Amino acid sequence: MKRAIKLCVMSGVLLAGPVLAEGPAEGCYVRDYSAAHLAGQPAQVVDWMQLWVYSDENRNKLANMLVGFTNQGHVGNTKHAGQVLDQFLLCFDYDGRKGCTVECDGGNFFVTRDTGDSITIETSYLTVGYTDSCGGAVDLAEKPGQPVKYKLYRADARQCEGARTVYDFAESDEVVGDRPSSDGESK
Repeated sequence: MKRAIKLCVMSGVLLAGPVLAEGPAEGCYVRDYSAAHLAGQPAQVVDWMQLWVYSDENRNKLANMLVGFTNQGHVGNTKHAGQVLDQFLLCFDYDGRKGCTVECDGGNFFVTRDTGDSITIETSYLTVGYTDSCGGAVDLAEKPGQPVKYKLYRADARQCEGARTVYDFAESDEVVGDRPSSDGESK
């Protein structure tokens, strides 16, 4: 049974019906890396990040991530350099570890530290930006399969306005307004 649960969680399968809200603490987490920091970390692909963690009406823990990419590391001089891409995640607890995953094997992150004022997330594969296939457009890992950590600071919900408003499913399944896409065209 434990193996079946692990497979469901890690593959991003969300079972129908309400579940207990698990995963990272709800709220807004942000980070905007300085030019000096990025210069010292030439493989880093994230310029800034917003992570909005919340529960839906069925008490499922979810997250919206909005990422501004650098022009360095594996995104340097590609169509994704300087782009802002988003991702929807399903959150969970697994063996005492809190985390979130992208559906269709787009990867995941785990919280490695939570001080109340900040969280540190770690991933060795997490894609953001939508494509016509499973997963996402850009991997947050600096090198394939190697763990990378991002420290995000708890902030007022207004600082996650971009991540909070990416999705609006109240009237339809369509994303409302212009949103960044994986090919650089607004959709």
